[in-house]
Amino acid sequence: MLIEINLAPGAAAPRVRSRKTPTLALPSLPSMGGDARTYLSVGAGVLLLGLMIFGYWSMGQREVELNAAIEAQLEDSTRYASTIALVNSLQARQDTVTQKIGVIRSVDTRRYVWPHLLDEISLAVPAYTWLTQLTSTEPSDSLQTGPAFTIQGSSGSTQAMTRFMKNLETSAFVEGVTLITSAQEIVEGRTIQRFSLEARYSEADAAAMEMVPFVVLE
Repeated sequence: MLIEINLAPGAAAPRVRSRKTPTLALPSLPSMGGDARTYLSVGAGVLLLGLMIFGYWSMGQREVELNAAIEAQLEDSTRYASTIALVNSLQARQDTVTQKIGVIRSVDTRRYVWPHLLDEISLAVPAYTWLTQLTSTEPSDSLQTGPAFTIQGSSGSTQAMTRFMKNLETSAFVEGVTLITSAQEIVEGRTIQRFSLEARYSEADAAAMEMVPFVVLE
């Protein structure tokens, strides 16, 4: 750019020559007509349809996963149910076996009760005394461990009957000896004493049991 300066008085003001800057002319955009709005509507519809399809697909995938989880839970429940049934069956068998073992032990512990009682009663019978009946009775006490029994018999005198009762009381297997009835009768011109006793079995200490062999070896 050139600047001319006129130093003469009265001269006109200098003129500045400027170079014009070229400008870029942009083409004007065409106004949106009906076709553009149609394109936008179609694009929005396609987008919405895609979103709907994706949503249905996601729901289908989720349903498949849930069905697989439900089937797995059902399989686990079936397996656990079978295991529980097996455990219950084994528990029932164990209870039955335990009950049978208890019965066997009860029978085993009492299989020598009456042999001991018969042995002790026979040893307690004094002279001039004989027994006519021995009967097992129901125990009066629920805590009683052994059977109760009654003895009926006769003796030649009251002293013989009293001696029999004392002999029973000294036994380690007999307790609670009680006289129920006592009456005198005349048989063949002789006076005898009819009596009825009751007693119960007592579980003796193992040390009081005498071990006697069945066969004596010479």
